[in-house]
Amino acid sequence: MPNQSKSQLLFLSSLALPLAFVGIPIYLNISDFYARSFDLNLALIGFLLIFIRAFDALQDPAIGWFSDYLASKKITRRKIITFASALLALGFYLVFNPPLSLSQNAAIAYFALTLALTYTCFNFVTINFESLAAITARNDSQRITINSYKEFFGLIGMILAFILPAILSQFFAFSISESYAALSFVFAALILLATLVFLPRLKIDLEFFSSAKRLSFFNILKDKKFFFFLGIFITNSVAVSLPAANLNFFIRDILHDEKNLGWFLAIYFLSACLFIPLWKTLFKRFGIVQTWILSIGFSVLTFLFAYFLKAENSLYFYGVCFFSGAFLGADLIAPPTILAQLTQHKKELISSYFSVWNLAVKLGLMIAASGSLIALSFFGYHPANATTNGLQAVAFFYAALPCLLKMLVIIFLLKWKKYEN
Repeated sequence: MPNQSKSQLLFLSSLALPLAFVGIPIYLNISDFYARSFDLNLALIGFLLIFIRAFDALQDPAIGWFSDYLASKKITRRKIITFASALLALGFYLVFNPPLSLSQNAAIAYFALTLALTYTCFNFVTINFESLAAITARNDSQRITINSYKEFFGLIGMILAFILPAILSQFFAFSISESYAALSFVFAALILLATLVFLPRLKIDLEFFSSAKRLSFFNILKDKKFFFFLGIFITNSVAVSLPAANLNFFIRDILHDEKNLGWFLAIYFLSACLFIPLWKTLFKRFGIVQTWILSIGFSVLTFLFAYFLKAENSLYFYGVCFFSGAFLGADLIAPPTILAQLTQHKKELISSYFSVWNLAVKLGLMIAASGSLIALSFFGYHPANATTNGLQAVAFFYAALPCLLKMLVIIFLLKWKKYEN
């Protein structure tokens, strides 16, 4: 980025807000919406989601390679993002606004096709957006600043996605279908504003790469340093995702405070937003890896405290949410910044690298969500009717196991520092 002014950072980072906004309903609400709208069997929806999300994850490397190919043919990533964003807005509208006259079989086909379209377009936009953010940065300071802005706007998008349906329901008496229609139009406005107004104003020195300089996608498979970092990232991703996967169980069955779930989440995300400027400063002053290790150490202390909480002292969980949210910023900023470092001299394959990283993100979420559910069932946990062993398992997978994995990440990062040198 030739001039890293606040306006340029805004133009680039603005896209993170609608991408985070659209991700919440796609990943969290889609199954419940179709089950209610068409009286579909939850098991059937579950199997469909397994296949669609497998397709979603496995297509990432192909999307990354194809994006690099298009860039080598003088089709800019901004054009790729703009075209895919328009299709993403259409796909999101279609998936959450199905014709209510559909039969059950037609609804199943409609659900699969529109969701697959939405996932594909989302991946095209996300991979090329991350690539563009890496391309625009010239040095570590710019990489830290860009990713700080990007993650800040992403958190704002997530908060907006959480509160907007509640506002529409409580203050405007919107039905579920009306709320999703409104969300579709809000998302379309946000992403078109980002791609048609802000993104064209972004100044980039170089975005094309000569086809003569292009490397094979399989060159990535030979990059041992990248895969070492990817192992660190996946371990940390599982550690971060486990609390999210088990949050409802922990709050309902251990803290007995389900009514305050919204407040807990609000404090968590608002705290993450507030502390991002601090992490940006610390990253620049003390280095990316050192600061990340520091944040992980303090997050371990926070979650060790959470492990011992019970219903009688559930008020302390507000503090856990505040401090764990504060340390989240470092987990969000550090990985893409390090990946941008690793790819600074491999920009002809940059989308391919970020596509593999995107695949790793989904792998971490899948391991945390599916693995913890299977393990909880093995230990005899049943929601709202839990035994002592089941409750101990919930506390372990919510708080203790993430701490153990985080400590493992610290060990890996200490080795990474030596590997870097």
